[in-house]
Amino acid sequence: MRDIKDYTEKYQEEPFEDTMVAIRKKTVIEQCRKYPHANILEIGCGVKPFFLDFPDFENMVIVEPGESFVKMARKFVREGGANASNISVIQGFLEDCVDEIKVWGLEFDFIILSSVLHELDNPQKMLQSIKKLCSYKTVVHINVPNANSLHRILAKEAGLIKDVHEQSAQMQKMQRRRTYDSILLEEEVTAAGFKVLDIGSYFIKPFTHKQMQDCLDRGIISETVLLGLERLIKYMPEYGAGIYVNITL
Repeated sequence: MRDIKDYTEKYQEEPFEDTMVAIRKKTVIEQCRKYPHANILEIGCGVKPFFLDFPDFENMVIVEPGESFVKMARKFVREGGANASNISVIQGFLEDCVDEIKVWGLEFDFIILSSVLHELDNPQKMLQSIKKLCSYKTVVHINVPNANSLHRILAKEAGLIKDVHEQSAQMQKMQRRRTYDSILLEEEVTAAGFKVLDIGSYFIKPFTHKQMQDCLDRGIISETVLLGLERLIKYMPEYGAGIYVNITL
């Protein structure tokens, strides 16, 4: 069972995560724009809800179990986020909120599960809950850390880990239950009855989060280099720090 309070506290202290959040957000926005997105459901908004960077929607529902993250999201809504009157923030786990959401009668075009699935004790339970909120027009975007990230391959070749799927101490600290590669992620979603529309990875990250943050703090890596690392994905499309999949019924 996840300790949400402990997780939210440690999440906000994790080095380089602010940078990764911004990079993931770019990926989610890019994928969202490919599909209809009038009505959006975001599952697990973290510190920066999707609507802060993406105002192009009619209705948005956010489901987030972390109390501090919920308070931040509601504060952003009160302060006048885009389409603020059409944003609803629910505190809880999705599987406990499905019936409440269905009562509203919204047909979701796009559902976002960003950097969540790998942290769950039972990912199939989450996917089945999502399925209950889908129509055959709904696209679900899921992203998770990539077991085949360049930094994990480097760690294996350096003898620091035996297998790219091996859990690090940091992963255990952050209550991350599993490491997906693109094959395992595709198997997970198809086992739940979804069809894969497309799959890919993003951002070439050569070092661990802590090492990347140290490089930024010391000026070894600049914002320009970070952008270059984002663009490197076209040369190494399977080895990004994160992988994503877009799925439908």
